[in-house]
Amino acid sequence: MSASSAAAAPSSEATASPIDDYSPQLNGTVWFLTTIAAFFVGLRIYAKLWRQRRLWWDDYFLIAGWISLALSAIALTICTHFDLGKHGRDIKPKNLPLLLFWSYMAGFWSILAAVWSKSSFALTLLSISDGWTRKVVWFILISINLVMGFLAALQWVQCWPIHKLWLGGPGICWMGFKRVRAYNTFVAAYSGSADVVLALLPWQIIWRAKIRRSEKLGALFAMSMGVFAGIASFSKIPTLTAIGNADMITMISLYIVGTAEGAITIMAASIPILRALFHQKTAPTTPSIPSSFKLTQP
Repeated sequence: MSASSAAAAPSSEATASPIDDYSPQLNGTVWFLTTIAAFFVGLRIYAKLWRQRRLWWDDYFLIAGWISLALSAIALTICTHFDLGKHGRDIKPKNLPLLLFWSYMAGFWSILAAVWSKSSFALTLLSISDGWTRKVVWFILISINLVMGFLAALQWVQCWPIHKLWLGGPGICWMGFKRVRAYNTFVAAYSGSADVVLALLPWQIIWRAKIRRSEKLGALFAMSMGVFAGIASFSKIPTLTAIGNADMITMISLYIVGTAEGAITIMAASIPILRALFHQKTAPTTPSIPSSFKLTQP
C-alpha cells in the first residue's frame, strides 16, 4: 500500500456516517405503553370481580382493545427485526417486503385498539346517560366505528392484489398516498373530537346530580380523562406526513403516537370504573351518586 492510499483510508472512515437505528427506542416505548395499559385493564377487571360485579360489554371491548394493542406492539417488534428504525438506505432489500407487511399489520391492530377502547368508554356512558346525551353517545359510538373501521380495512384493500402493498409488482391502487394521508388526517381529527365530546358529556350528567360537591368534582375529573385521549389523537396529525415517505425512519413517531393513542384511551376508560368501585368500597356510608349514574353494570 502506498503512503497516499494509506493516508486516505482513515479519512474515508472518518467521513462515513454511522447507521441510525431507533428500534430500541421504538420497542421500549411501545412495550412500556402496552404494559401500563395492561395494568389499568387488569386492575379494572380485578376490582369488578373483587366487588362481585359481572363484566359488561364495555369491559369486553376494553379487553379486546388491549389485545389489539399488544398485537400491534408484537408486529412492531417483528418490524424492528427487519430493520424498522433505520433509514431506507440502510434497510436490507431482502427485508423490505416483510417489513412492509408487518408494518401494515401493526397499523391495522393499532387502529382497532383505538376504536375498541373508545367504544368501551362510549358504552360506559350509555349506562349513565339519557335523553339527548344518550343520542349523542350512540351517534359517536356508531360513527367512530364506521370511520375507523373503514380506516382499518383500508390498510389492506387500498391496492389489488393485496400483496402489491408489500411485494410491489403489477396491480392497481385505488387510493394513492395523498388520499390515504388525507383520510388518516380526517380520522385523527374526528377521533380526537369524539374523545373530547365523550369526556365533556358527563359534566351535563354529573352536574345536575344531587351529591356532595367533593364527590361531584371527583367524578367529573375521572370521567374527563378522555380529553387526554383526544390530545393523543390530535398529536398524531403532524406525524401522518410520514405515510408514503420512502425513508421509513420517519414512521417511528407515527407508530409511537399511534400506540400512545390506544394506550391512553384504555387508561382513560378504566379510571372512571376504578374510581366508582374504590369509592363504593372506602365510603359506603356517604351519599353516593344516584343509581342512574352507577358505573358498574349488574
